[in-house]
Amino acid sequence: MEPVTQGLATTTIVIGNKPFLMKLKKEDIERIRLAKDLLTKNRRYHITINDLSQQTQLNRTKLQYGFKQLFGVSIDDYRILLRMEKAKELLEHTEKSVKEISILVGYKSMGSFSTMFKKVYSKSPTEWRNGLHG
Repeated sequence: MEPVTQGLATTTIVIGNKPFLMKLKKEDIERIRLAKDLLTKNRRYHITINDLSQQTQLNRTKLQYGFKQLFGVSIDDYRILLRMEKAKELLEHTEKSVKEISILVGYKSMGSFSTMFKKVYSKSPTEWRNGLHG
């Protein structure tokens, strides 16, 4: 899936107007995959990019650009998608209130949660739930 050539992956990332070439070794790719696994397994625990950097022994820049290169999404966006996926699951399979679900997936503000849910799924959490049972 990722562009790997003899243990190296290369991508060009544009920063401002200047292209930035990122080369990833096979071990870098394995460490970036570990970061994704850590994020996936620890949905409720907020792992910072610094924590991921330390746990994977990759510097922040390589971790962030490499993650985007391999998975097509930034670390922050991936974290949001995991939260929204869990929220959708809770809306579909529990009777918990939207407020309870927003807290369970790590939002302090129900408004922020609802806004993000709608951005991801084009429906508010309530509309999503009502669409299932309506």
